[in-house]
This record gives sequence, C-alpha cells and structure tokens, in this order.
Amino acid sequence: MTFTEPSRRERKKDETRRRIFDAAIALFREHGFEQTTVDDITEKADVGRGTFFNYFPRKEALLAYLSAERLAEVEENAAELLASAEPAREKLHHLYRQAAMAHEPDRELARFVFVETMKRAFEPTQGASARWQTVICSVLAQGRERGELRRDLDDVRVEAVLSGVYIVTIYEWLFGPDGGCTPIADLASELRARLDLAIDGLVPRKGGR
Repeated sequence: MTFTEPSRRERKKDETRRRIFDAAIALFREHGFEQTTVDDITEKADVGRGTFFNYFPRKEALLAYLSAERLAEVEENAAELLASAEPAREKLHHLYRQAAMAHEPDRELARFVFVETMKRAFEPTQGASARWQTVICSVLAQGRERGELRRDLDDVRVEAVLSGVYIVTIYEWLFGPDGGCTPIADLASELRARLDLAIDGLVPRKGGR
C-alpha cells in the first residue's frame, strides 16, 4: 500500500473542520447544547455560516462527529489490546468501559451525544455500528480460540447482547431508570457488574464446549 501525503487543500479542510468542532464543543460545555446557536459557533471559530454548513449539515452533526472520534480512538487501541495477554473478559470490560467513561466528564453534553448516536445507529449508511461490532467480534473470536469463551455461540449475536447491556446502562445513568429503580451512582462499577452477568453465559460449561 502506498501512503499518500494529504494535499495542502485537504489539510486546510481538516483544520477548518477541527476548528469548528473544537469551538462548538467549548460552547456546548460552557452554555449547553440547546443554548448554543450555529451563529455562536461560527463566531467563535471565525468562519462564515456557509463554511459551517459545508462541513456539518446541522448542529447535531457535531455530536455524531464526536462519537466518530471516540470510536476512532477505540480502533487505534484495538490491535494493542488484542496483542495483550489479558483474558477476553477483561478485554471486553476494557472496551465498554472506555466507551462509557467518555460520557462522564460532561453528562449534559453526553445526553445529546447519546440521543444523536441512537438516531443514527441503524441508518443504512451508518458505519459506526459495524465498526464497533468488528472490534468486539475480534475479541470474542480470540477468546473462543483460546478456550476462554464458548465455541457454540454466534459472535454477532453475542455482541448485540453485550452492547444492549451497555446501551441500557448508559441510558439509565444519563436519564434515570424507569419504574422507580435506584439511580446509577457509579457508572463504571454498575457497567462491569451487568456485563459480568452477560459474560458469565459465554464461559464454557463443564464438560461442554
């Protein structure tokens, strides 16, 4: 594969996109997502409205961009994680914890990011879900090869179960549980406890596969 240096034009576009994004996130954290307007963002980023919409079709698209950046970080660390001697259980915990902890610094912003991510999760053109699935399935396949996980389970189905646990836990932490249940105080601990319940079903049974 031949590596091609990005052109000056491409670098400038990337810099402009990043400047708009950084300005928007700073304003979201200072004033809140709803209170921040596109005009506020363009003023802080020192770009015109037309330039903003060239990069982001609407304000909410900035949240999708943030989610994509976080996913890229997970993908960058995936190879190193797979190469480690940690058992599959701990690798799964690591990945879901990394995703969850990205929400903790700013819960208000995280609420909007979560909603926007869920809106786009099942769009035909959305590749983020497939990329996340690829990372998790890689860990599952490795765990199965090492005899740490059952061989009779479908990786895609398992990823759906684990990610379902993750999504519900994040939702309850962000918005509060329904039915009068106790609110989640410690996101990391609660997520680990719930994932362990699911992962226990992936461990080979005695005398089984």
